[in-house]
Order: sequence, then structure tokens, then C-alpha cells
Amino acid sequence: MEQDVLAGLLARGAYKRHMRSISRKNAGPRGILPQALSDRPGPQATVAGAKTGLHIVAWMSGIDAGREPVIIATARAAGIGLYPVSPPYGPSVPRPEIAGFVMGYAGLDAEALRRGVAVLATKLAEQC
Repeated sequence: MEQDVLAGLLARGAYKRHMRSISRKNAGPRGILPQALSDRPGPQATVAGAKTGLHIVAWMSGIDAGREPVIIATARAAGIGLYPVSPPYGPSVPRPEIAGFVMGYAGLDAEALRRGVAVLATKLAEQC
């Protein structure tokens, strides 16, 4: 039954319209988060994955990868959801030596994103 419904959506072009609508809706936050990260003081962030999806990866220059757990715990205590980039890496795929964080922006407005980045910048300054 699910395949029939999906086939109908595809045939009518409804799925394509839905994807365009969602893409337009997420374009604002997708651009705001990387900009807010580059505008703040502190360690410079190199952003990856900002062209699509609902999250980005921010690599933080000058912050050792081993500090990720402490920074994540500090951010979460302040109400900011950060996730480590470490899990996909392993013995056969060496990871960069700098801290990297997955940051989502789905469901957040521009002000919430900017406020979250400002709080994160403060917490990073306290940690460095």
C-alpha cells in the first residue's frame, strides 16, 4: 500500500512540489547557521554539508578532538544540542585531529540559531 501511495505522489508531481517547498523552507536556516558561526569570536569553524539536509558539520580549528565530550556536555547543559563527528571514524578511517560537531537546524528560527551560536561561543571561550 505504501508503494502505491508513493507511486501516486510521484506520478502527480506532488512529491517534487513537497521537496521544493521543504528546500525553500530550510534555505534560510541553512544559510544562517554557517554565517553565525563565522561571525562569532573564538576558534574558527570550517563548515561542511551546508548545501542540503537539516544539519551541518562544524570543524573547530584550535580545539583538539579529544575535547569533544566535555564541550558537548557543557553545550547540552546550556540547552544546545551538539553531537560528535567521532562515531563514523575508526581504525580504517582516521579522523581529523580537531574537534568537529554535528549541528542541526530543523525547526529553529533565525533568532534561535543566532542565540545558540552566541551561547556556544561563550562556552567555547570558557573552555579554551
